[in-house]
Amino acid sequence: MMRLLDAFGRYVERYALVRAFLLVYLFLQPFERFTSVREIAFVLMLLFFVVRLTLGGVKLPFADWTVRAFAILAFVALLSAALSVYQLESFNAIRKNLLYQAVVFFVIIGEYKTFDALKEIFYALFVGFAALSVVILLKYDIAELFNWLSLKEASFLGGYSLNAVFYIPLAVAYLFASKDSLTVKCVIALFILIELVLSILNNHRTQVVAILAASALITIMARRYSHLVVGLVVCVIAGAIIFYMKPASFDRYKTLLNPANYVSNDSVGWNDRASIWFGVIDMIKERPIIGHGYGWKKIALVAKDNGYLDNRWDKSGRTHLYFTQAGYGAANPHNLPLQILFEVGFAGLVAFVFFWCTVAVKGLNVIRLRGRAACTSGRFLTYAVPGVLLGYVLINFSNGLWEESYGVLMMSFAAACVVLSADLGQGAPGAIDER
Repeated sequence: MMRLLDAFGRYVERYALVRAFLLVYLFLQPFERFTSVREIAFVLMLLFFVVRLTLGGVKLPFADWTVRAFAILAFVALLSAALSVYQLESFNAIRKNLLYQAVVFFVIIGEYKTFDALKEIFYALFVGFAALSVVILLKYDIAELFNWLSLKEASFLGGYSLNAVFYIPLAVAYLFASKDSLTVKCVIALFILIELVLSILNNHRTQVVAILAASALITIMARRYSHLVVGLVVCVIAGAIIFYMKPASFDRYKTLLNPANYVSNDSVGWNDRASIWFGVIDMIKERPIIGHGYGWKKIALVAKDNGYLDNRWDKSGRTHLYFTQAGYGAANPHNLPLQILFEVGFAGLVAFVFFWCTVAVKGLNVIRLRGRAACTSGRFLTYAVPGVLLGYVLINFSNGLWEESYGVLMMSFAAACVVLSADLGQGAPGAIDER
């Protein structure tokens, strides 16, 4: 039996099957469709990775603080589910979300050791989002794209600019850090521009601000000031063309310049989010330490089961209206810290912040040890960590993106940072070769 398993393990290693199915899985992340293909890729990736683990073909760096922090976060999530009134719902959410993140995280840190090896992951991510962009351009004419928000149930359009907050800054960091050929870099730059234009047409203000802020920070960190100027000029030209074709496209963006909209609670300002946040805070107070259990989709059930809809909230108020109209799987906290507090409590929020602090430290260490920033791994950490995390912070002020596909994407980024940090730690700063 062991001889057969050894032979199978050698076959898995020879043809890099774990990596192959990881790349398929990551490539399909921005697509709402192709769920079956994505799930098959995940199962096969997990199966082959378990085989390699069993045979000792993979060594995991448990001494790394990011790996330890992830273990702590996973433990808190499991504990919150075990102590939850909604145990079945919470463990099911862990199976659908945290399990996928954990597998991707450990596969990447186990299978990859250098920036050059990680390039196939970056390409899979970039090509996946570029392919989605091409599909949108082929499927929809310009008139439809100018009315993107009205196409609520249209294929391939959902969550585009949300995903762009991850993909575009990551691509910009890669563009500045890598030593790819000019042709490859020009292709990446072209798709960054296409994706930015489509994100503007998607007409979500926070996403566009996050993309521009994160990309600008990366450009500044890379000291590519001429590129920053060129980028601003290109954005102005693209914006002018969009405005010329349909002036109303920028009506929502004008509200960013009006201070009154930052304290209003209508569709122009916070879009009723303040009412949602007050309701979520009320529910957090019920279980502040460990939360109501991993997973946000049950929040409407929690509101109903704890009597908030019956007599604890004003029935004529906006909070009551939202949690009444938006039921299971629709109502959500619309703020990442509040969502984490609702799900896994203060313990979970501390674990989550600690996890991403360990990732941030990896970037800060490269900046502190200037010699390490001379290699490709160091440059990428220097540019990508602050940029990607800035976009993530900005977008989650009014969203809760730590699960579903966005959670997988961010966990793949965290894993890449672990790999690159370990790669840099193999010698003294001044002795590190170009990679």
